Amino acid sequence: MTSTLFSPELFTKHNVYGVVLCGGSGTRLWPLSRQNRAKQFLALGGSEQTLLQTSLHRLDRMIPAQNRWLVLSPSQKALAEEQTGKIIGRCVVEPEARNTAPAVALAAWQLLQHNPDSTMVVLSSDHAIGNIAGFEESLARAVSLAAQDQFVVIGIRPTYPATGFGYIETAETMEPGGFRVASFHEKPDANTAADFIRKGTYLWNAGMFIWKTKTFWKAFSELQPEMAKLIETTNKSNLAEVYAKLQKLPIDIAFMEKTKNVACVPSLFDWSDIGSWAAVRECFPLDANGNALAGDVAAIDTQNTVVHSSGPFVATVGVSNLVVVATPDAVLVMPQNASQDVKKVITHLESKGRRSLL
Repeated sequence: MTSTLFSPELFTKHNVYGVVLCGGSGTRLWPLSRQNRAKQFLALGGSEQTLLQTSLHRLDRMIPAQNRWLVLSPSQKALAEEQTGKIIGRCVVEPEARNTAPAVALAAWQLLQHNPDSTMVVLSSDHAIGNIAGFEESLARAVSLAAQDQFVVIGIRPTYPATGFGYIETAETMEPGGFRVASFHEKPDANTAADFIRKGTYLWNAGMFIWKTKTFWKAFSELQPEMAKLIETTNKSNLAEVYAKLQKLPIDIAFMEKTKNVACVPSLFDWSDIGSWAAVRECFPLDANGNALAGDVAAIDTQNTVVHSSGPFVATVGVSNLVVVATPDAVLVMPQNASQDVKKVITHLESKGRRSLL
């Protein structure tokens, strides 16, 4: 068994920077999540901290505030700065959303100019993570592998045959505490996902990446030469013009699935992407009847239900397995197993031109 590697000194030694992607829209948590206040800017499940604040604070023992960078859109910058105050060092502003490859590459190029000997830890701003000590240890192992010029991804041990996540096929072990990556697989169908679970060598891809910035830029420039050259020409005056020319690609497809020397560290922590209201119930404290409650609510003879109000008083009586979400201008009621269908509401509102509710 790999011994414990975590220490704050390890992260200092390798000049570790946390690059937190903050540009998502989180529409599956409508009506609470909106275009002007996406999921990462919300406090859920009775928490006093927003998901963004929680994501940054879990880095407290690893990465100092000045080494925490946010990547976000212009419309999110003011709200992000309001919530993060002195716990970040820089905002990297994307002129427009063009998926994660341009976002990560832009941050990497700016970090390379800022500290060419840095190690880059790419994280999301809207995930729920339990067991912070396990999270710290997982990143310590990843940083140690990155020091060996590996491109490292954190793999989540699957708990069910999910079709909404990408999968990582692991091969032989690598020290400390990792595996060589044999292949990546995009979101599979149900039968393939079940087969992955049976084989036991597949992990979920949570979109957490660790590498030496200099090593990444060299490899990225070889695999995506046009995008890299464009980013290298950016400055304050031409960023919007240049950025609009970048191809919209996820970092997995643009880089991770194409490059060599890819390693995976299995997570030593609990994880959820909080991708639906049903997932909110799984990630936050429950009452004696299995309900996740927040706001001015009362759950009477109610079981296994999410009740969240940021507006009026909401009462449920004699129901189970529901999601009830109320804001000052909208109410959502649905069975939990329909949580992924919130996008149908978004489509409806867009078709009716009801922009004020988006």
